[in-house]
Amino acid sequence: MKYGVDISHRFAIFDMDGTIIDSMPAWKNLWSDYLISKGVQPPKDLIESIRNMTLGESSQYFIERFGIKSTKEDVKSEFYKIMEKKYYVGFPPKPGIIEYVSELRSNGVLTCVVTATAEKLARACLKQNNMIGLFDFVISCEKVGKNKQFPDAYNLASYQFGSKPSETVVFEDAPYAATTAVKAGYYTIGVFDEYYMNCIDAMKSICNDYIYSFKRDINTNSSERIIDSL
Repeated sequence: MKYGVDISHRFAIFDMDGTIIDSMPAWKNLWSDYLISKGVQPPKDLIESIRNMTLGESSQYFIERFGIKSTKEDVKSEFYKIMEKKYYVGFPPKPGIIEYVSELRSNGVLTCVVTATAEKLARACLKQNNMIGLFDFVISCEKVGKNKQFPDAYNLASYQFGSKPSETVVFEDAPYAATTAVKAGYYTIGVFDEYYMNCIDAMKSICNDYIYSFKRDINTNSSERIIDSL
């Protein structure tokens, strides 16, 4: 496995939920709590079935699989309202991420967020954590119209940077998203999150690199691996 990022990598794309923000436990509870409120017992494969979906896609899935008597937009709106409160209160940032991104930017690396979360909620959460200024822009898969099983959101970020995939680093916690980024030609760094605890070996196999934390004292192969090569 290659440690460090080539000097041409002066652009960094960060996923948000589970990568730079510790919000995945709330999403996990959302799906189950919603079904219970509708009188439906959540199946054991619920999380595995929807973990790769956008809010709109999961809304349609709930209607089709569980017979929710509502429209896709209404279900999506219910999900949104539940999570909106949580994002505006703010989820905590991953340990060390603020210092990590700050150091990248101080060394000339341009950074952005590409997330499956609605842009309004993503921006609210980043602002609540005083992180919005750490990123040049935020792109939501909802706005792009395709989830991270497709490279469109990453490619839009690369276009806005004025970079090529080969010049750009992607940080992801989800195996399916990391797979997409790698196949699209991005240098991809996997980031540990408990939500994907069972996927560590898969992530190490998929990604160009893998880190357990952004904190240097926990994993010395972190920001200096990018910065030292610039």
